[in-house]
Amino acid sequence: MNKDPSVYGLGIALFCVAFSASCGSDHHSTAIGGASRSARAGTVDMLCFTSPDSRKVVVSAVFPVKTYPPERMIEEPWAKDFRRYVGQSGNEGGISVTCGQVDSSDASHIKADQLREQGHEVVETKWAYARG
Repeated sequence: MNKDPSVYGLGIALFCVAFSASCGSDHHSTAIGGASRSARAGTVDMLCFTSPDSRKVVVSAVFPVKTYPPERMIEEPWAKDFRRYVGQSGNEGGISVTCGQVDSSDASHIKADQLREQGHEVVETKWAYARG
C-alpha cells in the first residue's frame, strides 16, 4: 500500500482549488475536502455531487475507496460511475460531477444542508461506489 501523504495532499489541493467555497472557513469545511479519518486501513471516505452551478444538485452517499494504486486515485472511476448513475435519465456527457475526500459519515447530509442554504434543490441518493 502507498501511504505517501503527497497523494492525499494533491487530491485535497485539486479539490480545494476547484471548489474553494467547500474548503473555506465556514463550519461545513470539514464535510468535504478534509483528510479522511476512516478506521478502515488503506481506504478513504468519498462523497460525490453534481455541479452546484445548477439549481438541482444530486448528492451521493459517503463511500469508501482504496487509496492505492495512486493512479486510481487520480482517475476517479467512482466519479465516472456516479455521472453514469445520474445520467440514466438524460445525457451523462453533460453532467459535471465532483468527488472529494470527507472525514464524516454525515458528510452527505452536511453538504446537502449547505447546498439547500444556498438555495439549491438537493436530491440525496443512497448511491455508493460498489467497487471500493
